[in-house]
Amino acid sequence: MFKDAPNRKKLILVLSAVFVSLTLLTGVLASLSGPLTEFAQGPAQSGSSEHPADQPGGGAQGTDGEIFEQSGPPADSSQADEPPDISAEDPDPALDASSAPQDMAGETEADSPDDGQADEPVYFNVPAEMRGVMISAGTDYLTNGTDVSAQELAAQLDEALAAAQQLTMNTVIIDTQYGGSVLFESSALESAPLGLDVTEYLCAKARDMGFYVYATYDVSNRSGGEGLTANGAALDDLAENIGAFAEAYKPDGILLDGYECADSAAAYAGYLQSGGGMGYEAYQRQVPRALLETAAAAVRKRAPGVQVGLYAQAVWQNSNADPDGSDTKSETTALGTGNADTRAFVKDGLFDFVMVKNYGSTNEETAQFGVVAAWWAGVVDGMDTKLYMMHAADRVGTQSVGWTVYEQLTAQIIRLEEAGGSSGSAFNSLSALRSDPGGSTTTLIQYLNDEINEQWVLTQLAVTKPAELTFTTQEQTVTFQGASDPQADVTINGEKIPTNESGYFTIREDLKAGLNTFTIEHKGKSLTYNITRIVQVIKEVSPTGKISVDGGMQVSVTALAYEGAQVTASVGGQTIQLSETKDDTDGAERDSGYRLYVGVFTAPSASATATSMGNITFTATVQGETQTMQGASVTVNKLAVMGDGAVVYVTADQAETFPTDTLNDNSNPNYFPLPQGTVDKTYGDEIVYKNGSVTKTYWKLESGVRVYSSDIKASGGSMPDQNVISDIRIRTSGSYTTVTLDMTQKVPYKVEYDGGRLVFRFQYTSETPGSADGKGIFESASWDGSNLVLKLKKAGGFIGYRAYYEGDSLNLRFHNSPGGLSGARVVVDPGHGGNDPGAEGFYPGKDEADINYAISEKLVANLKSQGASVLMTQPGSTMATRLAAARSFNAQVLVSVHSNTAQNSSAKGTEVYYFYPFAKQLAANISANVASALGTDNRGAKAGLYYMTRESQFACVLAEIGFLSNDDEYTKMINSKYQNRIAEAIANGVSAYLGGTSSGYYGSDDEEDEDAGGGDEGGDAVESVSLDREKLSMRVGETYQLEAVVRPRTAENKDVTWESDDEDVVEVSSSGELTAVGEGEAQVTVTTDDGGKTATCTVKVRGDSSDDEQDGEQAEPEEGVLVESISISGPDELEAGGSRGEYTGEVSPANAEDPGIKWSVSDPDILEISKISDDEHTVYVEGLREGTAYLIAEGYNGSEAVERFKIRVVS
Repeated sequence: MFKDAPNRKKLILVLSAVFVSLTLLTGVLASLSGPLTEFAQGPAQSGSSEHPADQPGGGAQGTDGEIFEQSGPPADSSQADEPPDISAEDPDPALDASSAPQDMAGETEADSPDDGQADEPVYFNVPAEMRGVMISAGTDYLTNGTDVSAQELAAQLDEALAAAQQLTMNTVIIDTQYGGSVLFESSALESAPLGLDVTEYLCAKARDMGFYVYATYDVSNRSGGEGLTANGAALDDLAENIGAFAEAYKPDGILLDGYECADSAAAYAGYLQSGGGMGYEAYQRQVPRALLETAAAAVRKRAPGVQVGLYAQAVWQNSNADPDGSDTKSETTALGTGNADTRAFVKDGLFDFVMVKNYGSTNEETAQFGVVAAWWAGVVDGMDTKLYMMHAADRVGTQSVGWTVYEQLTAQIIRLEEAGGSSGSAFNSLSALRSDPGGSTTTLIQYLNDEINEQWVLTQLAVTKPAELTFTTQEQTVTFQGASDPQADVTINGEKIPTNESGYFTIREDLKAGLNTFTIEHKGKSLTYNITRIVQVIKEVSPTGKISVDGGMQVSVTALAYEGAQVTASVGGQTIQLSETKDDTDGAERDSGYRLYVGVFTAPSASATATSMGNITFTATVQGETQTMQGASVTVNKLAVMGDGAVVYVTADQAETFPTDTLNDNSNPNYFPLPQGTVDKTYGDEIVYKNGSVTKTYWKLESGVRVYSSDIKASGGSMPDQNVISDIRIRTSGSYTTVTLDMTQKVPYKVEYDGGRLVFRFQYTSETPGSADGKGIFESASWDGSNLVLKLKKAGGFIGYRAYYEGDSLNLRFHNSPGGLSGARVVVDPGHGGNDPGAEGFYPGKDEADINYAISEKLVANLKSQGASVLMTQPGSTMATRLAAARSFNAQVLVSVHSNTAQNSSAKGTEVYYFYPFAKQLAANISANVASALGTDNRGAKAGLYYMTRESQFACVLAEIGFLSNDDEYTKMINSKYQNRIAEAIANGVSAYLGGTSSGYYGSDDEEDEDAGGGDEGGDAVESVSLDREKLSMRVGETYQLEAVVRPRTAENKDVTWESDDEDVVEVSSSGELTAVGEGEAQVTVTTDDGGKTATCTVKVRGDSSDDEQDGEQAEPEEGVLVESISISGPDELEAGGSRGEYTGEVSPANAEDPGIKWSVSDPDILEISKISDDEHTVYVEGLREGTAYLIAEGYNGSEAVERFKIRVVS
């Protein structure tokens, strides 16, 4: 606002003349030569202190000066020769035109330009950008009372002006009030007895020094101190007094103040005297307008070159009281409590400028500085009226909200610059600026003079670590991390600490046992931390509680202990040495001084009965401190006998598998999940492993894997044996290569991947088909006994697969790599978010979650620009929800974006984690690219156990972009330019990975071909047909799509025909769509063209819903009445990736005993019910992945009512 302000000069020349002839026109032009010459030289004005109106003090025109010329008052202001308009809702006889000042009455005609002569041009002396300060008696001079000589008073005034000049102000504002007196000579008002006309002295001296000069004027001042009133005599007095003031002193502008008419005894007395029965409230509203219009007219008449300004309260009206008001909560407002409609006064053009007493801070709620400034800017928008802000310099350093921050004034100036609409600022106290509390004025002036950076001004002491001022910890050290103004020192307990060029700091302090106190100080702000350290060498151990293991099993034990500790564990006579290991799990505390120590012991051989090994005891020693902690009690299960277990089947969609010879809860990249429906047999007793409050239970299966107990269920069936795989087919369909195996039993299998081939080792299998020719990503499919060997066309061309059973057929669906980003399906996962900020950065509000999200947004845009279909997961949602959304999206690649942190502030670099080996190259690409973009170390691809990477259906990695604890990397990671580079680097890494894994085949999604191996050539005959519904209830006017399934899937001719036996009840289309046309019951039959196989659905049709209601009354439930039909309404299309739709079910009849609805979906991979209302009539459904599925509503208590609502999920 003040900086680089343009030199704006306006010449507004208004000529009011009647051009009758060429001679008269020539005369008029000749008469203008004087004023124009006068304008160029600076017009002289008479008064007590003569000065040209185009420049302060009569000196050379300053670069920030601005001159306005006008003929009479502004075009949109009240005319000086007209009485003030004080009309309101009810006319006031006591305030009519006869009560106007007598010296102004009747002048309209005499002063009109009807004589053909133009008015003399009027010049305003206006700063292009005001930088003003208020000079007030009692604070800036006369600070010790009025008992001073004229010479002493003059010296005080000189000192004040010199101080204003030193502060680089260009405008002084004279406060003309002092106690109950005025500080200027007046024949009617009481002048302070000082022996010196303060206003005259300041006007003359300030002009000589080059200042613009403004003065306040209280329009409520009257002789005799009669107070605020607006009768005829009062208005006459006001016009005379302010007219004489303006004429005598001729300041550049007068700020009219004291016009509000708040509710008071004096105001009511004035109403009784002058209100004339108009109503007290109407009177209160008219008084301010009458006073201001009278004052403005008088100034313009007697001192045309003086600007008339409104000195306005910050808040006109709160928005909760008037929709046109500001978003404030002020207890006092100009209109509400002061009865002054300042907004209307300004809109009506009464003033040349407005100065707003904007005394709020930038972060208070009642009248926030920026809100007030923006509101007033909106008021004057489109007008010639200038807007200035008066800032509360006297509040700096006080306890008022926002003012403890010494940079508050500078922050307000910055906010004004950002918002625009203001022509400058003034500060309400010279003495406050001179006192420079906390260097506030120094900062303000440096900013105004372009000597400091805006970002530094706004930066206060902000400590992001630790998060609390008082806490107890077991850590040996504490890290203080935060941000500051780089121009000012930061101290801890009085000692200066280093900060970087951005003001960021990280310092690590040792903690002694007991209480530790640290005080951080910066720019007048201090934070005191009280940290109590409890010495605890070992923080936690696992396993705990009671665990059951099998004989010979290798059991993992872990401890979190101080860095550098010697850690051992003992159990059953064995001593285990634990080694420090990097914790690459989701729960790792990356900026902790504790380290993860891991060891393994081997359980003794099992015997005929279960045996106890006793408890595991952990011991750790560091720096002379030793501590022990007890872990789990260990029981070795009795010797298991093969075949004694229970037959079970997999209930989970994908059951995670683990080795059987080890016991921990760590996923294993050499073990792939088993699909739902797989049948196997348990072996031995249930295994229990407890870690803290989490207990995991497992069963070993005879096929040689360990699974979670919750993923399987006893089947009561027989053990799979002598499985026959009768057929193998390979088909390609654009995005996938699918291998289908027809089997007699759903047997388990193990998967091996070596980069060039995949081997599926089927258990309990006695017979396999012949080999199959390669298609899609596979060069060949061959058998080695019961092992299926799938050779890849391209080494490394495997990017994930999903297994699932359809009947007795096992489908192995592999992703085809698109060869690049065009057509690729990529999931971007911004780490953390919601209530989880992740790692803290140096600056508040810019933590890990914020940075991850910013990079992710840019990554999404980059990927899409290169033709990829992209899903960004919802920040703050659970990891399970995020992975489920990725699966539903049928992702080919997932990148989870994270930021690193460490206790050591020098730690730096990019590292990317993977779980399955087929994602390692993706991790390597991204790590190298991002490190290059960030200009840091490439820490490379690393194997880890992070949840978001443990998915076998697609390639997924977790990228640690850089270290937030490293000030250099943090500075770059919050920078938009570097964020774009990082996003581009990740996208290029994904593109290179997909290019390197491509087998050259990526057809359209509707393309399909298949190859059979060991099976018959050609299509099969139709064996059966079935419908998705055997019974259906409908209402008249409703439609329903019946679905027919023809078996076998390999049938050559699947064409069918549809027929209704009563088309007056139900009509059916050639595609199976039903339309209910009348009440009754009908049979709808589908018949296959091949073989004439049939299936039938019985359809009952009721009347429309209006039949169930009478006169809008809700029917009462009746015992024994069942729901006969259900209708569903809601959107028929959702977006994949978690978009949610609301669906409503309506039952008939309305008086059913139990009108509740059971909700379900036909395919949980496509649709998911997220919420059901208490009355069960409203349900919320999320779309997970592309496809079509049904929302199903069923009645209770034996009701046969079932309704299916088709929902299409699109990407």
